[in-house]
Amino acid sequence: MNLIVSSENGKASSTDILNSTDTLTTKKLKKSETEHLLNRLVQDKWLNEKRGDYTLSTRCIIEMEPYIRTMYQDQVKVCHMCHDIAIQCQICENPTCGIKIHNPCVAKYFEGRAEPQCPACGEFWPHEIPEIGRPRSRSRR
Repeated sequence: MNLIVSSENGKASSTDILNSTDTLTTKKLKKSETEHLLNRLVQDKWLNEKRGDYTLSTRCIIEMEPYIRTMYQDQVKVCHMCHDIAIQCQICENPTCGIKIHNPCVAKYFEGRAEPQCPACGEFWPHEIPEIGRPRSRSRR
């Protein structure tokens, strides 16, 4: 969790996770035990894995929110729009601003706006604006 929360992009590579087992102060894990644990955490939906990168799942963030806010209070920011924990998100590139906004919140905020500007500082928002997910329409028989 520490590697993911403290990363800039909310991800940790499997290599970094495996290498971090050497620094554990509690129980030392072998690499094979760490791999098994990672697979189990993905299977139980605590982590997501995509191409060797691990992220915290929605379940993990929701259920562990009090812990994350307490243990990582200096590292975790909240979404400027919804005020929930923002680990994977877009960040304003203005060094004096740096607000974080979840992708779905970005999509909602910038929908219909001609010029994407940071809602906090007004600078140009250089990131890709995701589309708002639309529910699929059911076909009638």
